Amino acid sequence: MMLQQFWQYYKQADTQYSIHSPFVFQLLQEVLVSNKTYGDFVPLEHLRFRLQHNTTELQVTDLGAGSRVDKGQTRSIKSIAKNAVSPKWQCQFLFRLIDWLQPQNRLEIGTSLGVNTLYQYLPIRQSPLITLEGCPNIGAVAQKHFEQLKATNIKLKIGDFTDTLPQALEQLGRLDYVLIDGNHQKQPTIDYFEQCLAYSHNDTILVLDDIHWSEEMQSAWQTIKQHSKVTLTLDFFYFGLVFLRQEQKEVEHFSIIPTKYKPWKVALL
Repeated sequence: MMLQQFWQYYKQADTQYSIHSPFVFQLLQEVLVSNKTYGDFVPLEHLRFRLQHNTTELQVTDLGAGSRVDKGQTRSIKSIAKNAVSPKWQCQFLFRLIDWLQPQNRLEIGTSLGVNTLYQYLPIRQSPLITLEGCPNIGAVAQKHFEQLKATNIKLKIGDFTDTLPQALEQLGRLDYVLIDGNHQKQPTIDYFEQCLAYSHNDTILVLDDIHWSEEMQSAWQTIKQHSKVTLTLDFFYFGLVFLRQEQKEVEHFSIIPTKYKPWKVALL
């Protein structure tokens, strides 16, 4: 399934050199193409390494579609780190995105072990980030990581997203950025998106993870793309960005791939 979907994505994907939108081109230059590194990357990747070698077993509460790899109720931390935490390149993408656009009120739906959370928090330490986790045991591990890295403006809420999401949105009041990475079923994903939309504004950034993870997630992504308030989407296969920018002259949907994977699509001098 994933291989077939990746091939479809690959055939239609553009590189930054095929993009005529100034906003999108600059975003790709600053966030996707940039080789800029940050000192925060070092402790975060050290944390990832430790987690990928941690054999501690946790009792896991799954409130959504669950894992395709680990079906049992007991999972090791190293398995969660390898299968549920976003890869290094994607985490660094989100770090650069937040560093560039500077969204202040941030929300994450799906904390996991907290690695992704920290990547999204550290670019703007002085502003709040609320993160939601359904599993108490996984949330407890993430909270320890937040304390270790002195991430004092991360507020972790444990429980069913049906309960914690409305609370978080009301607490934030205004939503500048959200990562939706929980449940992985069509209707809940759409519901989360619509709830977030009610607190969003022209410059809100909405990120949806695992948009090609399953047929349900692909269907959810297509439904969200067609929403009347959505003016721009960027599909990076593993995740997608949604923008509500009214200055967009026309609605645009891009599938984006780094130039190294399509080297013949480069700028003509």
